[in-house]
Amino acid sequence: MVRACAWCLGVFVLTTATTAAPEPAAKPVRDLWDAIYLDGNRTGYAHTLVEEVERDGKKILRTNLTLNLTLKRMGDTVQIHSETGTEETMDGKVTAVSMKQALGKEQMLALTGAVEGKQLHVKIKGKANLDRAIPWNSEVVGLSRELDLFKEKKSKPGDSFSYLHFEPTINSVVAVKAVVKEPEEIVIDKVKRKLLRAEAKPDKIGDVQLPGTTYWLDDDLQVIRSAVDAPGLGKMVLVRTTKQEALRDVLPAKIGDIGLTQLLPLNRRIDAPHESAGVVYKITLPGDDDPATAFASDNRQSVKNARGKEFELHVKALRQPPAKAPEGTKEPGEEYSKSNYYINSADAKVKEHAKAAVGTETDPWKKALRIEKWVKTNMKIQNYTEAMATADHVAKTLEGDCTEHAMLAAAMCRAANVPARTAIGLVYVDMRNQAVLGYHMWTEVWVRGEWLSLDATLGRGSVGPGHVKITDASWHDTQSLKPLLPVMRVMLGKPTIEVVRVSE
Repeated sequence: MVRACAWCLGVFVLTTATTAAPEPAAKPVRDLWDAIYLDGNRTGYAHTLVEEVERDGKKILRTNLTLNLTLKRMGDTVQIHSETGTEETMDGKVTAVSMKQALGKEQMLALTGAVEGKQLHVKIKGKANLDRAIPWNSEVVGLSRELDLFKEKKSKPGDSFSYLHFEPTINSVVAVKAVVKEPEEIVIDKVKRKLLRAEAKPDKIGDVQLPGTTYWLDDDLQVIRSAVDAPGLGKMVLVRTTKQEALRDVLPAKIGDIGLTQLLPLNRRIDAPHESAGVVYKITLPGDDDPATAFASDNRQSVKNARGKEFELHVKALRQPPAKAPEGTKEPGEEYSKSNYYINSADAKVKEHAKAAVGTETDPWKKALRIEKWVKTNMKIQNYTEAMATADHVAKTLEGDCTEHAMLAAAMCRAANVPARTAIGLVYVDMRNQAVLGYHMWTEVWVRGEWLSLDATLGRGSVGPGHVKITDASWHDTQSLKPLLPVMRVMLGKPTIEVVRVSE
């Protein structure tokens, strides 16, 4: 069955296929095709291929799960082509995992992992090659065995079971609980069928509840339809079909724009969102267990008057650093100054840009301001087809959207000896008929005891209360999308946001 991993595909990542090296002894075992629909419109396919191969004298099952989607994002057509894979022994023990992910144009992140006892030894290839070990549980279920879990459990209404799977986009083992419900009538290919319904819900990762998946099973307890409410995408439905039907051309004119569906409407406009002194928002998160902790509290925004699922978020503009750091101020850790995979401040091109931007300036705040201005001026194209390109890649292409602006500015600041990180959250946008908050990333720099926000997509020298922060990240020791999980938490909470008060 197709796992509940579609939540990670939409807003933040574009992926591309990884194909294992061909092995002459490969014997096809299963070849399954699903048509994918997004909010009722066909948008692509899923393909699951299980092959039996012989390695070191032993037979193993190698499974590749490919998802191919055609989406629109703020008017740009986006192709998402992702592949994850597992290798399993014939008795169901996972021995290897794989994924390949496009971070930007012609920039790839390739992950392979080999199970060694109680660890998964992960290697990641890209601009920087990384090698690390993460905890592993021998009970993790691979893609091949997962296809038959309901049959293996002889599932019937009222049954439940739990299992573990590995989610490579966040480099984590995730526990999933499946509950079998009563049969229900479902229309598939214009034919009514009575199918057993099952629901699978992953455990939380930290405070983040990943979306669950609903499955419909045929008489042989095989999944022939599934649905997941993917934040930033919409309701995604997969229906088992033929290869010919799965590969049928997608009609772009019928595809909704995910850049618009992920916008959060406000009750009224703010006349000067970036120039105002402060804004009080009332936020309701009906789908969150502890909503008051879903947004960051720091020196520019604070949670107040929390009542059940509602709270106020007071956001103010903080435009200048103090003259000197307050006594006893603790400097940020080295993870905000060192080069890492995403914020690659050690890259020669990043250093070159930083030097060009800063010149002979020595004051850290003025350095940061010059870098913000340089990135704003020199980024050529603000397109929405880039995903999460690393700073060294952006330094070369000078293309991308808010994530690329933020990563490059942070890396250039670090190269200029100014500690920096990215802030991740929402930004005010005045659409033609509606004021909204949309997903956004910007840069924060540490100057004289304060974290201060800069936004290289705007180049204003500061940000106002139109920027609402959910979380921040140094991206230290990170080669996954885990820092984006708090945004998933907010989106899955189905928030409503109102402007209560604006301070001029």
